[in-house]
Amino acid sequence: MSIPEKVYKLLGADNQPYYSITPGKLGGNSQLKIYGELDCYSALRYLDKGYPRIRVFFADEKTAIAAGYRPCGHCMRERYKIWKAGGVIGSPEYPWLIHSDT
Repeated sequence: MSIPEKVYKLLGADNQPYYSITPGKLGGNSQLKIYGELDCYSALRYLDKGYPRIRVFFADEKTAIAAGYRPCGHCMRERYKIWKAGGVIGSPEYPWLIHSDT
């Protein structure tokens, strides 16, 4: 059995870390419970200020939502607007589990 060259630590829907040979498609802030694009300027500007300690990665948006995260207001502006407007929690139009004014 061969060991993969690279493994990635991702966060699952249950908020537990797991390892994958496939990199995450989204990044997140574990303190603010925000997810967004990997190249989000808002996240990247904090990489040298301790942000890597609280940064998490998700396989996809569905997993980030299931873990209780909301979309970034910078890199995911349209998804953020929908989240912010509210709706029927967990519905197809509003899949987020939580809503707050943060």
